Amino acid sequence: MKKRKFDEDDEEGGGDEWLLTYGDLMTQLVCFFVLIVAFSSLNVQKFQEVLASIQIALGGGAASGVLTELPSAVDIPLHSSELKIEEGKLMELKRKVDEYIEKQKLSEYLETRITHEGLQITLKQQEPSVFFDTAEARIKDEAFPILNQIGKFLKDITNEVRIEGHTDIRPIHTAQFPSNWELSVTRATNVLKYLSENCGISANRLSAAGYGPYKPIAPNDTEVGMSKNRRVEIIILRKSLKEESKPESKPIDQLISNNIK
Repeated sequence: MKKRKFDEDDEEGGGDEWLLTYGDLMTQLVCFFVLIVAFSSLNVQKFQEVLASIQIALGGGAASGVLTELPSAVDIPLHSSELKIEEGKLMELKRKVDEYIEKQKLSEYLETRITHEGLQITLKQQEPSVFFDTAEARIKDEAFPILNQIGKFLKDITNEVRIEGHTDIRPIHTAQFPSNWELSVTRATNVLKYLSENCGISANRLSAAGYGPYKPIAPNDTEVGMSKNRRVEIIILRKSLKEESKPESKPIDQLISNNIK
């Protein structure tokens, strides 16, 4: 009788240990898939095939509840390889523009840099400027060859382009430009129109904005600082920014419920 009781206790203990081992295995598998998602460019079809195989092997499919808490493969961000490709295109475009600047000796008037938004090409409004006369928004004739070349570069990439106008803090008050707001917007819009009408850049890719003196990149207490702040920026936007800015879609019944609350 004592031996029989010992065997029953041993079987009960063995069952608990088996469940603990099974739980550890599930935890390790979840960690394994998290690492795959974090460090690799995932192939959706391959992921789904592997996930289905593991589910069948461990319990007979998704209905069994095995690994059902993992996100669907289509919900996992799969942009790492696309981002690398886009970054390479932006860097290549920057290289081409920099080569043009160096060859034409335009470093006094043009500058490029990569930002979190994309590739920024700055048209410097230093005196004497090749782009605009003081307090004017009409593009000067000597700027046309430069804008034509920039237009050719923009044709090599399909990203959207935002053109921003900026001024220094010196006030302006004319019949055409009551303030720096109007001057900065008009300069940006005129560059946009030139690229669209003369360089064949689709208007659907272009947008313009004016910030007046309110986004300075240098102190406005010196002539040098103010000259840096007078500028038009052509920003080739990363496609990833557009994806991130898309509003999250929600079912209509959820929207109605939220409005009622």
